[in-house]
Amino acid sequence: MVRRLGMRCATLAAAIVVTMTGIGCARDSGGHSSDGRTLVSVWHPWGGAMTPRIEKIMAEYERQHPDVKLRVLFTPNDLSNNQKFFTSVAAGRPPDVIFVDGPQVAEWAERGALQPLDQFVAGSGILPTDYFDPCWRQNSYRGKTWAMTFCADPNFAFVWNKADFRSAGLDPEKPPVTITDLDQACDRLTRIEGGNIKRIGFIPWAQYGGTNSLFTWGWAFGGSFYDDKSQRITANHPRVVKALEWMVSYAKRYDVTRITSLQQGFGTAQLDPFYVGQMSMRCLHISGIEDIKRYAPNLEYGMTFIPAPPDGEQHSSWVGGWCMALPSGSKRPKEGWELIRWLCADDAGTFLIGREMGLMPGARRSPAFKALRSARGFDQFYRILLETRHQRPVMPVQAYYMGALQRAVDAAIYGKKSPKQALDDATAETQAELDVILRAGK
Repeated sequence: MVRRLGMRCATLAAAIVVTMTGIGCARDSGGHSSDGRTLVSVWHPWGGAMTPRIEKIMAEYERQHPDVKLRVLFTPNDLSNNQKFFTSVAAGRPPDVIFVDGPQVAEWAERGALQPLDQFVAGSGILPTDYFDPCWRQNSYRGKTWAMTFCADPNFAFVWNKADFRSAGLDPEKPPVTITDLDQACDRLTRIEGGNIKRIGFIPWAQYGGTNSLFTWGWAFGGSFYDDKSQRITANHPRVVKALEWMVSYAKRYDVTRITSLQQGFGTAQLDPFYVGQMSMRCLHISGIEDIKRYAPNLEYGMTFIPAPPDGEQHSSWVGGWCMALPSGSKRPKEGWELIRWLCADDAGTFLIGREMGLMPGARRSPAFKALRSARGFDQFYRILLETRHQRPVMPVQAYYMGALQRAVDAAIYGKKSPKQALDDATAETQAELDVILRAGK
């Protein structure tokens, strides 16, 4: 039985904090706006340039649902704000709808912060086959469905700078296919002057953090990170170890201190190292397409699947993405579910996700995919989405696991532990944490 958050942390102190400060809580003013519409509060993670885009989508929802008024609040998804969310649930004053990152769903469900959606899903006629497999699996835990995928993040495309390839005497139309190809291209592309790296061909652990990099290469090498049936952590799977050993080989070959020195000079936006000639190949998140269009429109680059060993997983990839859920204690679950259904399953809502935000819905038959075909890079990311087999492990200590994997990558890269020892330690530490949670939840 999934534990209720209120049994663990609905303390008087938490309630006082929420009542006095109102931080992160959805105030219920009778449940209706001044013009009589039903108020539905929504917390979303879309800041910066994405804020007006998600607000435009929400405004369209209101137009199509004139009896509803959405109270939309930008709330970053981070340790501090997530704690405010848990406190709001414990105090009985959560938002009606919450966005949750895919890897967090099982943990939030285990905490009792989310309510299952199975009754709503069945009543709406939604089937698992309506979604890309990983997009559905990431929301399924302990035999229940806890969230719906809003957008799918296919991780990752492999991109290369064609001008750099020419300068190194490589064919700009032939990207590396195998790990050996990648290693050889990196040697040709890397330039060292005066003992310092001026341009590096590739850095295996620099793509969106060490943990995501290890997931990416661990699966490409044919490894596994979690056995769902036995509920066992498998970070020390022999092929994951092999993947980390390969990552460490770059730290040794090019000297990790010199690589770190180069990375310290990496910029962002228009100064991204891939744009300015400091790194010739990289793994690219789907959001990078929009960034290249904005900051480096003249960049000549190619895009394909990430390389893999001949005995590994070809066209390997994995899917993340933002999901939507009903918090436990939501005052308006029926109205909240209708918003979730419209955005995550309805043709009209999922179409707007593609048109307004440039994101791929989790619903495989969304008309957004036709509209996105004109976007540069769409075809490659769509192929990745169609072929992907993985999502990050669905279990209630995902955040702890990711921290343990990051420590393992760092320890191996900087020579503090062998890859095998680092992953053995990450496996043992995470398994111990998972066992505690699973025992408490029975």
